[in-house]
Amino acid sequence: MLPPIPEGPISPPPGRPSWGSQQDLALFYLGWGRRDFARDPLGVHVDRGTNYYVVLQGQVLVTAAGATQAVRGPTALIFPPGCAFGIAQAASERTEILVWIWRGQPQSPQLLPPPGGFLALDLGRQPLDSLLELHARCRNEVSRADTHLPRTLGALRELLEVEILRLSRTTAATGDVRWKLANSWMLNNLAIHAPVPALCDYLCMSPSTLHRFFRTHAAIAPGAYFRRLKTQEALRLIRQEGWLVKAAAYHLGYHHPNDLSRTLAAARSRTEPAQEL
Repeated sequence: MLPPIPEGPISPPPGRPSWGSQQDLALFYLGWGRRDFARDPLGVHVDRGTNYYVVLQGQVLVTAAGATQAVRGPTALIFPPGCAFGIAQAASERTEILVWIWRGQPQSPQLLPPPGGFLALDLGRQPLDSLLELHARCRNEVSRADTHLPRTLGALRELLEVEILRLSRTTAATGDVRWKLANSWMLNNLAIHAPVPALCDYLCMSPSTLHRFFRTHAAIAPGAYFRRLKTQEALRLIRQEGWLVKAAAYHLGYHHPNDLSRTLAAARSRTEPAQEL
């Protein structure tokens, strides 16, 4: 006769960061950081809540519904209440995870796994800053433990599910929309002297995320892309609209007309011989 499957969260090995609560809260467990599932596997068990595992880095072996599946991060794993699952690794490697265990079923219908099973959602190559921030906010909220905690936890769970859906279902079209927004903003703000911080604020991106975003869409840094647009607009104004270099320079925010002249000269040296200005 097979031994019964244990119920409830299984605590990580000593020294691994985690938080747990016996209170009647919507959230009753958080885990984060590095985890070696080869040395310290998570045995097959059943939780009373929904487990949201985000494998940030590394590959794990998930056992559920009588089968074992290899999962490589970044991936979100959703284990609903009553799903017997375990996590291991074939060999020791650098694995980083975020874990939330929330009471009850997932609130978003799109995150409801099939009966007896679980979901594995590929989070693609986009940065996971939003999930890291949400986990940190959850840890901060439970440390406060004031009368507002139930309400804030409810809002954070909704945000978590939305971010998982966004990251797992981000399409080229969605990226194209944000890229069009970035281009439109730059074209309308060519005279600004510090475009990168302002664009970060406009797109709600960190500088590192903005840099990766531009590397993906334009293969250059955002500052270099902005200077390219600025140069193209200066050439259009001078060649097609008949503006003087001095007028175009001041219109585009250059401190001195000579700054624009040097920019145009450098652009000409990198391309085919240009028309006389």
